[in-house]
Amino acid sequence: MDYDEISDAFNRANLAGSPAELHGFLSGSISGANFYSAESLVLTVAKFLEVETERVEDLGDMLVNLYHFSIHQMNGNDFEFRPILPNDDVILSKRLASVGDWCQGFLYGLGNSKYLSNVEIPENIEEALGDLASISNIQILSDQEEVNESDSESNYIEVTEYIKVAVLTISSELNCIDDSDSGLTY
Repeated sequence: MDYDEISDAFNRANLAGSPAELHGFLSGSISGANFYSAESLVLTVAKFLEVETERVEDLGDMLVNLYHFSIHQMNGNDFEFRPILPNDDVILSKRLASVGDWCQGFLYGLGNSKYLSNVEIPENIEEALGDLASISNIQILSDQEEVNESDSESNYIEVTEYIKVAVLTISSELNCIDDSDSGLTY
C-alpha cells in the first residue's frame, strides 16, 4: 500500500483530504487499541474526514486494505512500520506538508483512544507526543527562501525516521500498559 494508491482512491471518491493524515489517524487509533469492524471503520473515518458515510464507502476496498495493512505494520515484530508519505520524487515542500498531516492524524487517532483517559502516560511517551505535535505544526518555507537542498533532504529523512521510532515506542509502551492492566505478562 502506498501514498499514490490512497490518493487515487481519494480522487475516485471525490474526497478532499490527505492520504498521509488518514494513515496517521489509523496508526494512532491502532496504537491506542481502537479496533474497528468494516462498518465501524467507515463510520469512524467519515467522522474523522467530516463527510457523509457514503463518501467514505466510495473508497471501496482501499480503506479496509489500508486498515489491515496498518494493523500489520503496527503489530509486526520486524519493525517494518513507516508512515505512508509521498514518494521521494515529489517536491520536498509537499512531502513535508504530508509529514505534518501524518502526525496530526496520528495524534487525533491516538487522542480518541481508550488509553489516554485511563492511564498515566509515561514521561518518554509524553515527550514523543510533544515532538509529534511540534512536527504536525511544521512550517513550509516559500520557494523563494534560500534552502540547502541536500541538508533539507537529510533533515526530512531524519524526521521521518524519528516518527517511525517514536510511533513504535508509543505503540509498544501503551500496549505494555494495557497488557499489564489486563493481567498479561511478558
